[in-house]
Amino acid sequence: MAAAIDELLAEHRVIEGVLDSLESFLASLGEHPERERGAIRDYARVFLGLDTCHHGKEEHHLFAKMTAYGFSRDGGPVSAMLSEQGEGRDHLDALAAIGKGTGALTAAEREVANGHALGYILRIRPHMKREEDILFPIILHSLPEFVLDELARDFADFEENGLPAGFLKEILGISQNLIEAYPPGSK
Repeated sequence: MAAAIDELLAEHRVIEGVLDSLESFLASLGEHPERERGAIRDYARVFLGLDTCHHGKEEHHLFAKMTAYGFSRDGGPVSAMLSEQGEGRDHLDALAAIGKGTGALTAAEREVANGHALGYILRIRPHMKREEDILFPIILHSLPEFVLDELARDFADFEENGLPAGFLKEILGISQNLIEAYPPGSK
């Protein structure tokens, strides 16, 4: 498989691990109210950070290559992916807003956070599956090998020059802390 697609697949595995942790966190809501707001803030930070990196590669590089090779940005797979990614961001923005508050979550905040977290999970898991089952095979079939090689270089350049120094390391560190605090499958 092409290195660029392998990279996106590896990022999916990271995202899935944090989604699994988020599900464990949601199952424990109400048990440790003093930690909930901070955890929500961290989950929002991680997912928005992963969105910046992963979807940044797709939106600024992959989809640009696809449209250059005849795919429409206004319909078809590119349009569908952009729409789904936007829906996911809406949920994350709501979680980030709750995370910015102070003190323990109110019952209403806990309910809204739970709804947006579940909404994000239910939007992003099938989104990644569609990418893996439909979009990536289309790309591998449609884009020439040299374009896929360019894409891998574009991704590396994006991580090196398009993100703040240490950004990805910070996000992955917070991810690991969340997974340790709320291990997948622990509830």
